[in-house]
Parts: sequence; structure tokens; C-alpha cells
Amino acid sequence: MNNEKYLAIDIGGTAIKYTLIDKNAENYKIDEIETKKEKEEELYDSLDKIILPHLNEIDGIALSFPGLINVKDGIAHTGGSFKWVHDLPLKSILEERYSKRIWIENDGKCSALAEFWKGNLSNVKNGIVMVLGTGIGGGIILNGQLYRGANGSAGEFSSILTNFKDQNEANRFSKVGDCKSLIKPYAKSKGINYNDIDGREFFEEYHKSDEIAIKSLKDYAKIISAGIINTQCVLDVEKFCIGGGISAQDVLIDEIKEAVHEFFINKTSNPIKEPKIEKCFLENAAGCIGALYNFLNMEKNIEYEK
Repeated sequence: MNNEKYLAIDIGGTAIKYTLIDKNAENYKIDEIETKKEKEEELYDSLDKIILPHLNEIDGIALSFPGLINVKDGIAHTGGSFKWVHDLPLKSILEERYSKRIWIENDGKCSALAEFWKGNLSNVKNGIVMVLGTGIGGGIILNGQLYRGANGSAGEFSSILTNFKDQNEANRFSKVGDCKSLIKPYAKSKGINYNDIDGREFFEEYHKSDEIAIKSLKDYAKIISAGIINTQCVLDVEKFCIGGGISAQDVLIDEIKEAVHEFFINKTSNPIKEPKIEKCFLENAAGCIGALYNFLNMEKNIEYEK
């Protein structure tokens, strides 16, 4: 049918984004509600508010969810900031609750699928989306397909080690490269609590040519560039797309590009080729769009297997 409608839902730690959308991902509007994540029933109550008003007009529900996801069986083995999630059969629970077809994919992988389908990886055979947020997630496109890895955890950049001599949590990429790591050095130099300043205020100071803000951004960009370079050494892709709310700042993308480029021009004998770097085209819609793409592909695979 040409008039198929779906609810695409991106469940994040801060907000649940959602949209009513057709199979071509056109003419959509992203709405959101606050995430309540302390208890399992809170999640279902939130989904009820989104889904029930549209239940009679949709053909399926596409979900983006944090953590390690078994896509075929719809099991969330972990849930990111949803700490109570342990081997949760989310697909079967929700299909029974709403009597609709449901497919679930990891949020970072949904971002990669979205950029591959409708965004800045659409003409790329091998590319990576790196999402900068409370951690660092993402997804990998290899040979024109999403690469999930042997256990479904490919693209979980948060766990990359940055110090092999001291391998505690503080030396993981998620701790040195998350959004707070941009603001913390700035706040410390200014003698203020980093909880008292947000990203918007930081970039306001940056655009006022505050020297400490400029240095903090350059240092942060070098940290992210190290993760990009290390990943490039392993996967040798054409392009990295940077996502997350912070990626809306063009100066951040420019600084990351400069830091990566500086490495490659200084290592002229390096056999690794410098990748292109852009911000994600779909921004806050990526999770929903990628979830829909995953839904349509999984439905297609089920039909093929029949």
C-alpha cells in the first residue's frame, strides 16, 4: 500500500522523540516528551501517550533504543541509562501491548542507518556515524550495509580505551569525549561549577572570542579526533558523520576536521588515508528515520525468508 503509516520512536535518556511517518520518510514532524526511566512501567506509560492516539492509523512501530539490542528477536540485553534493562524481550512485550508489528534497533545504529538512507552517508559505501552525547555511540556502514559485529556491539565507541596503563572508567572515550568533557575544563579554569553552565552558554562565550573557551574547544576536538583516527586505522572508511546535539555547532565540526587534518599532514608516511568529516544531516530526526529504515528492512527480510 502507498498510504502506509508508521510511528517512529527514538527513546533517549533525556527525551523520547517520535513522529508519524510514511514509508518514504517524507512530510514528518518530530515531537518529543520527557523520558521517565527509573521504572519499567514508566517507559510503557510514556509509550502509551505516544502510541495509543495513533493506534488505529498505523501499520507498525519502529523503535530506536539505547544499549545492546538483539534485532532479530527484539531483546534489549542492556539499556544505556535505563539501568533496569537486562535481557528485556521488548519487542514481544510491546507487540502484545499494542497488537502491531514492532522492530527495534540500537540508537547509534539507527543514526547510521538514517544518514545512509537519507543523509550525508547516502553516497558512501563505507562510513561511520559518531554520536557525541552523554556517552559516545554510533554506527558503522561497511560495503553498503550496517555492520553490527559478532555480538551486536559494533559502533559502541564509548568503551575505547584512552590509557592502556590505567584502564579504569575515567580513561574510556565516553568519559574524556562526552559533552561534559568540553565544558568541565572551561568551568574549572573559570572557577565555576560545570553544572552551572550548559553548551549554549559555552558557545556564546566561544563566539565572544573568550580565550579559555577557544582553548577548551580545540582540546576537546583533539580528543574526538584521536577516536576518529584510531577507528580509521582499523576500518579505513570514506567519511565520518558527527551527530548529537552538540554537532549543531559548525565550529565544533571545523575544529575536529582541523585536528584530524593536522595529524595526517604531519604523518606523511602514514599509509592510512584521511577521511572526510561532516556533521549528520538529519540531526535530531536521525533516530526516528533510522528506526523506520530498520523496520522496513526487517519486514522485507521476513517476507524474503517466507
